[in-house]
Amino acid sequence: MTDYRSKRDLIFEGLRERFELERPGGAFYVFPRAPRGTATEFVTEGIQNRLLVIPGIAFGTRDTHFRVSFATDETTLRRGIEVLNRMARK
Repeated sequence: MTDYRSKRDLIFEGLRERFELERPGGAFYVFPRAPRGTATEFVTEGIQNRLLVIPGIAFGTRDTHFRVSFATDETTLRRGIEVLNRMARK
């Protein structure tokens, strides 16, 4: 449980300055708002940067958010945070 909380906190703290998101309570993912365009467009850009995240439209009807799982190792999380923050600055 401690490992899960530390990963949750790592991803939340790493993204909260550039993305609109809430700290998850019981999930293993965060659901940030795409900083520009649609979530599908942002996810496509992520894939071009060798980062796989899922557009929120896969879970509903609005294409505004994307899903980032933190059920992975810390090295992968830190790389994902770095790539997403770099993409958000464009």
